[in-house]
Amino acid sequence: MGEVNEKPFKGVCFKKFPNDWELKSAELISLWQANVSNPMWHPFKAEFVDGKLQEVIDKCDSKLKELRSVWGEEVYKAVADALLELNDYNSSGRYVVPKLWNFNEGRKASLKEVINNMIEELKTLKVS
Repeated sequence: MGEVNEKPFKGVCFKKFPNDWELKSAELISLWQANVSNPMWHPFKAEFVDGKLQEVIDKCDSKLKELRSVWGEEVYKAVADALLELNDYNSSGRYVVPKLWNFNEGRKASLKEVINNMIEELKTLKVS
């Protein structure tokens, strides 16, 4: 949780820099992962959402405004999602937190799914 999704960065860099898009995307991803992990940067504001006070992304933050205008909505969303994940799961340390993930459905894996997966892995080990 809290890791910047690389796919939007690679897509934008492929369009803007067809010759050296891999290097440019790696630089951009590293820069924004460092920004997201920086506990001194707090681009959030408190708002009432469904009657509850919650921290939401401050769309007026200068870094985020520049990111959105220069690199587009998809890249902005990748950074915003990483920020929200870090704020939800590890707001004090702002470092990436490993979570078991169901990639097929794009969500956290349930405990039942994890156990079933482990059982299937053990079965394949016993057969070989």
